[in-house]
Amino acid sequence: MDDENEKLKLMKNSHEGTQRAIDRTNEIPFLDMPEELVKIGQRISELEKIHYCDISSNQLDKSIIRARRSVEQKQCYSAQWKWVPSNYYDLNLSQRAELLSAFDTRQLCKVVLMENRNYDSTVCTNEQFFLIVVQYDATISTQKLQREVRCLRPPKTRLDVSKFNFRLANEVDNDRLTGYQHNSVSPFGLLPVAAQNGKCVPIILSAAIVKTVNFIWMGGGHVDLKLGMSIDDFSNALKPLILDVSDER
Repeated sequence: MDDENEKLKLMKNSHEGTQRAIDRTNEIPFLDMPEELVKIGQRISELEKIHYCDISSNQLDKSIIRARRSVEQKQCYSAQWKWVPSNYYDLNLSQRAELLSAFDTRQLCKVVLMENRNYDSTVCTNEQFFLIVVQYDATISTQKLQREVRCLRPPKTRLDVSKFNFRLANEVDNDRLTGYQHNSVSPFGLLPVAAQNGKCVPIILSAAIVKTVNFIWMGGGHVDLKLGMSIDDFSNALKPLILDVSDER
C-alpha cells in the first residue's frame, strides 16, 4: 500500500510540475513570427555574403554560391575571392593585375567555351564543346586546338581533319553548358547537361599557363567577382587536359 501511495504522490507532483510549466509558457508574450522570420532571413543573408564573397557586396546570387561551393567541396585551400569595380574590363591588363595583387599579367586568365562546328555525333567520339582556360596575354589557336584534340585518340582511330572546325560557342550555348553569363564563367560549378550525357563540359588548361605561372585568376561566377587559385589546386580539383592550344599576343 505504501508503494501505491508513493506512486500516486509522484504522479501528482509530475502533473503539477507540468501544469506550472504550461502556465509559465502562457505568460510569455506571443511573438510576431512573420517579423521574426524576416529578421532571421536577413541575418542568414548577411552571413552568406560574408561566407561566399564579401560583406560589402549585395550581389550574392545562385551562380556565386554554386562556384564557391564547388571550390570548397574540392578542397582548394589556395582559393582567393576578390570583387572588382564595374569598369574592370575597361582597364588594361596591368591595371587589372594591380587590382588583384597579381605580380604578372600572365596570371590573368579567361575561360572560353569553344565548339567544334563539324562535330558529327554519329561518328565522332570527341566532345563537341571544350572549356578552355587561357591567358589574356595569349590567344586561342584553333589550329593547335584541332591538332591537340584530334591527337587525344590513338593514331589508328583518329578522325580526319575535316571533322574539326573549332569556333567560339554562341551565347546561348555558353549559358546553357556553363551556367554562367559572359565574363563571369568559372570552370568550377559547371552544370551537367543532357547534351554531354549528364557530364560537364571537359576542361582544357593551356600548357602555356603551367609553364609560366603557378597561380592564376579567373571568373568567379559573377562579372565583378574573380577567383584566384594555385595551378596545383586547380589541376588536382578539375583534372583538366593540359594542351598546347594558345599563341602569345
